[in-house]
Amino acid sequence: MQLMCWLVACTITCSLGYLHSFHSSFPLSFLTSTKCSASLQKFLHTHISVKKSETPHSAPRDRHQRLSPPSTPCPTSLKISRTVTAPSCLEPTNTLFDTPLFYVMRAGAMLRCVARVATPGAATGTSPTSSSPTPMSYSPVSVHSTRHALRTRDITLRVPSSDKLLRFSFCSTRHLLAETIRRHDLLRSTRAHLDFLQLLGTQLTFTNLLASALEGEERVEARFTAEEATILTEALALGECRCHLGPEYNAQLEARGLPTFPLRVNRVLYRQEKPFSSVVHADLAELLQTSSDTASNIAAAATRASEASDIPLSLHLPNMTGRAPLEAWKSFFSYNSSLHAYNYLRRSDGSVSAVWMQSRIDAATLLAQGFLNADNTAAVSKWHHDEVCSDRDEEKKAQDVQRVLLHAVPLSFGVMVTPLAAGGAVEHQVNQLNRVVMEAAALLCVPSDGETAVASPLQLLVDRCAERHTTCQHILSLVSGDYEGAYQVAVAARQYSDDPAQVAAVVDPIRRALGVQDFVTPLAATEAARTGIDFFCRCSKQHIIDSLASAPLSTLESLRESGHTVHCCFCGRQHKLADVEWQVLKKTARSAITSSQ
Repeated sequence: MQLMCWLVACTITCSLGYLHSFHSSFPLSFLTSTKCSASLQKFLHTHISVKKSETPHSAPRDRHQRLSPPSTPCPTSLKISRTVTAPSCLEPTNTLFDTPLFYVMRAGAMLRCVARVATPGAATGTSPTSSSPTPMSYSPVSVHSTRHALRTRDITLRVPSSDKLLRFSFCSTRHLLAETIRRHDLLRSTRAHLDFLQLLGTQLTFTNLLASALEGEERVEARFTAEEATILTEALALGECRCHLGPEYNAQLEARGLPTFPLRVNRVLYRQEKPFSSVVHADLAELLQTSSDTASNIAAAATRASEASDIPLSLHLPNMTGRAPLEAWKSFFSYNSSLHAYNYLRRSDGSVSAVWMQSRIDAATLLAQGFLNADNTAAVSKWHHDEVCSDRDEEKKAQDVQRVLLHAVPLSFGVMVTPLAAGGAVEHQVNQLNRVVMEAAALLCVPSDGETAVASPLQLLVDRCAERHTTCQHILSLVSGDYEGAYQVAVAARQYSDDPAQVAAVVDPIRRALGVQDFVTPLAATEAARTGIDFFCRCSKQHIIDSLASAPLSTLESLRESGHTVHCCFCGRQHKLADVEWQVLKKTARSAITSSQ
């Protein structure tokens, strides 16, 4: 009876046109727990957004502009926003909202909707007593929907533990990897070297994990030389990332007597005139050496003296060689950035962190879509640029290629657990977690058809993440042991999620197999910080002209012979310079020569 009286009062209020006061009295939690019509929810959300928009917004970026770090090699250009908006966040429409009859009709619809939900035995999406919303589970039929694009968006995520002793960082770079492959035509230029492209995905992830600890326009620049090429990545804390490949590779370094696999990281920070730079190189033998070998090695002992606490650098575990063969470790070392990231965090940052990155590219999908030939080489016809096609056709072709590549990259993610003045006991637990996860990740590199192949405990988890797109929830559950907290974090991050009990049924046996079932750290889900990631480059024609102003005359002549076109090495965008602009550049170059004489 009280409910009906309240509904009648609401109807009278709406009919009088006091819509905003009605919204302030109507609980939003009630809407989420009922089966109201889509039009009603759109109506309410629209008016709520109108009311909120009347509040002036602050300008947090003003502080960043005043304290801005040294500018990137490319100045700011017009950025096209690609943020995917939730379907319920609709723009206000003012054509009908001033009509009293419209309010009465909507109030009547609301009354009928609530009456249906209040009927005994009616089904609801979420129980009124439930503390968490319904899981946003993945469905194959929604793969091309706007909601799917939102739930699978690349993100960085930072969430502290409840006791503030640990920080959990998660990153997904699935879209970013596919976009990098498309922009730089990497399937063709690398001759479809999928292992190297998976290494590229983990390096993109590592750079964004480092950038997630910064703020605003602070950025991380990473340069990593591998067996085939040098990977240069740049990521800003606000979610911009770009990448390209350099020609240098390990054999060239080795021929000059230089260490292989060098990793250079520059942090460009506020209030710092110069970047904070560090260069490390990982040695697989040192990372896997036994404790007795470490004690007898003078260089390793000196290194250990400078390490954080008394935890050794080596990842060696008892009977490790019997479980993970050396070939698996070599493959993991060459085509995954996890070991190099761990080595960097220990040697440069002095942090005893647990870190794991993983990327997967499905060759079968590329073969079925005609992007690979039967001999696993790249199909040139799929990447051929047709000069006859219009810009619109080229854009559509690029979208089709991106869609196929995205389907061929089911996952690309990374996670990092960082102690925050946690003490020796917690650091030892994190180090043990890192050791067992590294070994299980190395086992993923063992061919499944090998006679002595040992199945990785993580294989089922990785397959589940690739199938369900619930990587965020599953990976945070793995490293924290807090299934409910990981679910709440995934919901807050607007990622796909499953019921915590179903996730526990998959993850708990894996944690027991790894021996970390006692390492349980509750997550502070309400303090999670999420940032969307996009492949974005700030290059522009004007910046290219400014850069060429100091170029020698011979360089300008060679560039002019190439068709007056200059392309950005980071994003592949082409900029065509007019004859007048070339004449100005040549005049500037001649003036520089004259002044130097």
